[in-house]
Amino acid sequence: MMLIFAGLLIGGLDVVDSRNHWLWFLAQSGCGPITFILDWLNVQLVDQQDQAAQIARTSLGRVNEMGTLLIALAGLMNIVVMLDALRLPPRDGGTP
Repeated sequence: MMLIFAGLLIGGLDVVDSRNHWLWFLAQSGCGPITFILDWLNVQLVDQQDQAAQIARTSLGRVNEMGTLLIALAGLMNIVVMLDALRLPPRDGGTP
């Protein structure tokens, strides 16, 4: 959760965007329902505003990239943990 909040704090609400950055959103969706809620909030609060309000609420450059990267990293780490939990234990009882 700390990576998600850090990404939002650094980049703002527009770092979770399923329409314009769908590949990043695919990685971010590993965080669970909070990602879909944040995407819905992005659509409601940022994307449906006029252009001047969008410019005021959108992060640019490296700030946006770092926020997007932190949330994607949180999602990918969750996916790795899920895959590790699905791994079968070895049959011979030895170390994996």
